[in-house]
Amino acid sequence: MKRNRGFTLVELLVVIGIIALLIAMLLPALNKAREQAKVTACLSNIRQLTLGWIMYANDNHGALAFAETSDLSVIPTPAGTNVNDIGQIGWVIDKPGAPETNTPASIRAGTLWRYCSNPEAYRCPSSFDLNNYRSYSISTHLNGSQGLANPSVIIVRKLAQVKASRLVFIEENDERGFNQGSFIEYRKATFWGDVPAFFHKKGSTMSFSDAHAEYRLWDDRRTLIAHRVPGPNSSQPNNNDLIRLQLDMYGP
Repeated sequence: MKRNRGFTLVELLVVIGIIALLIAMLLPALNKAREQAKVTACLSNIRQLTLGWIMYANDNHGALAFAETSDLSVIPTPAGTNVNDIGQIGWVIDKPGAPETNTPASIRAGTLWRYCSNPEAYRCPSSFDLNNYRSYSISTHLNGSQGLANPSVIIVRKLAQVKASRLVFIEENDERGFNQGSFIEYRKATFWGDVPAFFHKKGSTMSFSDAHAEYRLWDDRRTLIAHRVPGPNSSQPNNNDLIRLQLDMYGP
């Protein structure tokens, strides 16, 4: 008589082992491909914001969007606000201490919403920051607050004053728990003002005034453990990542 022969336990275990091995080999490649797709999406987001930033300037006689995230059109202005900032409305408007701080609502309230009306374009797809909906900040150099009155922070207010390839947007994950205000570094300083976000492992996305965007891998290992001044690891002399970022913002 014919007997139907099934798989033995050993054969099944061998097949399962081979499948597990294949999965283990494929997972790193799949994860890498997934992360690369997120980097591409993030670059698209930051490029859209930059194009909106340029269109805003073109529609407003060359005036740059206010790089801060507050509404200074209402009097009285907050204590310490520089007179040059009075009357300006942020590219997004955050309300410190309010539930709507850094949410889609704050994005819709800002001046760039008209030029980039997709809330998802304001958030990195790899962001793990649960406190902030918005992942990107504008360089202080580009019409940020002058309240610091610091000669190491150079401010321009017109598109015509912006040199080629100056940093516009950059990913930020403020360790204080909120991304409010602009992204600041101090020209030729040996310490970090703000620190980029590391949503993409060892790199961050950023955009420039000529509308190109790039994903930059950080070369100095100290950058990945940096904190904003005066926190630990904020002072990092001879950090080429910091020096390059300062040059991106202000030039030589």
